[in-house]
Amino acid sequence: MTQSVLGRAIDISPRMISFYESGNHFPRDEIILKRIADLFGVSLDYLLGHSDLREEEALKKLCSRFRSLSEADRRTVMSFMEFLIEENHLKE
Repeated sequence: MTQSVLGRAIDISPRMISFYESGNHFPRDEIILKRIADLFGVSLDYLLGHSDLREEEALKKLCSRFRSLSEADRRTVMSFMEFLIEENHLKE
């Protein structure tokens, strides 16, 4: 994707895109950050490096379903996740 195409998609100049890419500027406007995240289909946390979960919709769905569970079921889900994580570490 060119800087021009990206700039048009999020309604900023290609020059600002260049500044962002080079690290000379950072988008301070929340609207611009949201536009970038929406364009690439990622969460703001992923975009800012606070999460490695790229798929915002999957994360929203997961959180919504988790919230609908009883406290006991939440503990079960968390225990199972810990089990899976431990199993993956043992395979490495």
